[in-house]
Amino acid sequence: MNRILAVFAALALAACGGNSNVTDHNRPGTGTSTLLVTGDVNASQSSGGPLTSFQIDVRDGLSNKVSGATVTVHNDDLGDVPLVEANIGSGRYVNSKAAFPTGDFTLSVVRNADNVQGVVVGNPGAHTVNAPTPNSTVPANQPLQLSWTTPSTAKSVSIKTRSFGPAQAPDTGAYTIPATSNPAMTSQHLDVSRFNEVDIAGGLSGSRLRVTYTTSVDPFAVQ
Repeated sequence: MNRILAVFAALALAACGGNSNVTDHNRPGTGTSTLLVTGDVNASQSSGGPLTSFQIDVRDGLSNKVSGATVTVHNDDLGDVPLVEANIGSGRYVNSKAAFPTGDFTLSVVRNADNVQGVVVGNPGAHTVNAPTPNSTVPANQPLQLSWTTPSTAKSVSIKTRSFGPAQAPDTGAYTIPATSNPAMTSQHLDVSRFNEVDIAGGLSGSRLRVTYTTSVDPFAVQ
């Protein structure tokens, strides 16, 4: 009987996302250590639907912007997403998709003999803010209790309103904004951004790949 109860408890914990740490999915990859690669996968949900934007900046060892690279981000839901240089000579490679996929993101950057390969950043998943809710009213000059879902535990979460932050905290699914940072405001805005990142082993020092998912509550009243 105890064994059966333990199985049910584990299943319940998995359903809440409480037993999965997304940083365990990270892989630093390999490369020639000749490129400085800084990448961001930024996803958000708005009234127009989900949007995922990809931006990878590539420089060489002299900090020169690198053009002519082949930059690809792979995700099992999206397949291979080729990034194109935003402007010739910018060294910035971009693309976007009207979706937020499940599954992790893998990065490849190749320019002639220079490369970064097999970098994986774990996907923290799309979360929902439970409190406050859009168009709700919360007490002014009182602690503001926030809560959100955690599909998996992200590396960190960033909290920001028009009156507070940004402040970073552990991704526990709850945070309290102090009363002194919760003044009266007829149209308040909240951003809850959960992110994960990995340092790129095959790139120059400072190379990293990050994925961030942001959910906003807008508006809500504080009075």
